[in-house]
Amino acid sequence: MTPSDAQRWRYPTLAKRESDGAYCYHVQRRISVWFSVRLAGRLSPNAATGLDLMFGVGAAVLVLLDRWLWGVVLIQLFGIFSCVDGEIARIGGRSSKLGDFLDTLTDRVTELLLVGAIGLSLPQRGDVDRGGALWAAFALLGGVFVLTISSEKFRSTWQMSYPKNRLERLFSLFCAGSDSRLLMLSIGLVVSDLTKNGSFLLWTLWALAGAASVNFLVRIRLVQRHFGSDERSES
Repeated sequence: MTPSDAQRWRYPTLAKRESDGAYCYHVQRRISVWFSVRLAGRLSPNAATGLDLMFGVGAAVLVLLDRWLWGVVLIQLFGIFSCVDGEIARIGGRSSKLGDFLDTLTDRVTELLLVGAIGLSLPQRGDVDRGGALWAAFALLGGVFVLTISSEKFRSTWQMSYPKNRLERLFSLFCAGSDSRLLMLSIGLVVSDLTKNGSFLLWTLWALAGAASVNFLVRIRLVQRHFGSDERSES
């Protein structure tokens, strides 16, 4: 890639302003674009997605092995390369439905594995009982499930990404997208590891589960308000 090409693809050219979460847009995209412009001619979008999945699985394994701080490092790398694969595709004009499918699937699998690993790892700290940790993990996964299903159903119905950054500014800071949820989990892992107290991470799980559930209800109302007019005009 020539220097002029690198200048052309500077941040935030490759970002998705409407659908990116706040943390993704303002932090991760600034880092990911640096990698993308250098890897675009050397790595295919699907290969970048595969590398991203390796980071995600590795993070879950490290958390399960009680190596929380190293797990957080891989979580952040996963978040950055979740942007890189799509950016490489846009730079090279190689965006595809298969790539979009694999990217979305990688995000969901990683979040499932990571939350599950946290639920299983928390009781090893001694101050959190196994039942409480697993219930908190299940509650969060339930909230993530309804949020992600609503986003994907919106995209298949309206043929566009759900504009969560525009409509859900508050929720986009901590739970609307996987970027913000993984950031909150990373903070919980770091604080609990440094303080040797798993209770903070447990309450992080419960808080995210509650916030995701509320976010889902608000999202239904927002879709009705901002996009229900499309149905009325057609009728």
